[in-house]
Amino acid sequence: MNLPWLPETKLLLLEEGRLLFLRLRRSFGGRARVVERKEYALARPDDLRAAVAALKNDCRPGLDDLLLLGLPLEVFTIVHFTLPLAAAESLDDAVGYELMRHVPHDLEGLYWSYRCHEEEDRLAVSVTLAARSRVQNYLAAFTAAGLNLSAVFPALFLLAWMIHEPGLYLGGGAGQCEMALFDGQAVNFQAWEGNDAEGAGSTFLEQNLPLAENRGQVFEKVFLWSTAKDMVAGLPQLRPLLICTEINDLPESLRLDWAGFPYSIDLISPQVLRRRQLWLKLEVAAVIFLVAALLGQPLAVLAGKRRHLQKLEKKLNVVRLEADKLSGIRKHNKATISYLETLAQLVREQAVTIDLLKELTEVIPQDTWLRSLAVRARKIHLQGTSVSATAVVKALEDSPLFYKVHFDSPVVKKGSSETFKIIVDLE
Repeated sequence: MNLPWLPETKLLLLEEGRLLFLRLRRSFGGRARVVERKEYALARPDDLRAAVAALKNDCRPGLDDLLLLGLPLEVFTIVHFTLPLAAAESLDDAVGYELMRHVPHDLEGLYWSYRCHEEEDRLAVSVTLAARSRVQNYLAAFTAAGLNLSAVFPALFLLAWMIHEPGLYLGGGAGQCEMALFDGQAVNFQAWEGNDAEGAGSTFLEQNLPLAENRGQVFEKVFLWSTAKDMVAGLPQLRPLLICTEINDLPESLRLDWAGFPYSIDLISPQVLRRRQLWLKLEVAAVIFLVAALLGQPLAVLAGKRRHLQKLEKKLNVVRLEADKLSGIRKHNKATISYLETLAQLVREQAVTIDLLKELTEVIPQDTWLRSLAVRARKIHLQGTSVSATAVVKALEDSPLFYKVHFDSPVVKKGSSETFKIIVDLE
């Protein structure tokens, strides 16, 4: 039965020169079937807005559809680290603090999502990050068309996840080379390079094939996606025993366990996704109930049970009314969640207390001048000059209110004074 009003999964793969659209429908056995495939040419970067507008007109995505956008590998950074098991009690905070050691950017300027599992009495954490500025460049085209993306992800990683065969996956185009080593469960190595010089693809393989092989995973197959076949002309000479398979056209039936895919960044809050799932269950239940009523009607007429059928119809009307109420509640909850998130952000950005200002005034050396002081979340940003910037750091570290003090940039010495930028974490 085709029910077009039920939520669907729709994949968008953005590549050099094209935007590929795949509409998927889940079948029995946990596999997905490609029921529609469209391709939009992108001769120039400005063509993306026109392609998205054409996509909306052709495919008309529903409000509750899962709209997933695959982007080039260069947009993302993948970080792996471990944490003590005790960190599970406040995992979000623990992951955020650990990321500050691995990522040379302010986390407020990043989209990021993480997955973790227990491994050898530690929590193994995998984090996918993307600069907001890079992602917003793509989101603007979809927002202008009135489309809400559910998540973004590295396109090559999802292709490996759907093909689900261990091996080396190569993607990209004439000016972009991408590589991912997939062991059947996770990506163990990835590399990319933007270079449109002649022979750049062969050079990319010569440099990165040994690095992939040093990961300790034995692989025999190479999967070529899109125009990747143009950059592996010399692969038979480099590794003659590797078996090359082109996957430019995905199979009609494929594996898509989106809930288990570890390299996506959700652009919609988990609360909204859960409400979507609840709404879907209610709609399916209503359909089943309606089908049961329709099938039961002729039997009821033949058996003289018209009264029973009327009761079923009344129950169905109640279900419809409850569905309408749930729709209103969903909109109200969405507005409430948005308000609470805004309120929480304002609370996190509240100014420091009088005690904190008093402590700074007392501990900072007399020969120090502050030009600016800003508090963001649980951090204090200080800028100023002093005879000894190191003495300022030492004085702050000795205070019981602060537990982590470090320079935000190199100290600049001018004459007898030193200009500094310091970041202080609150206890």
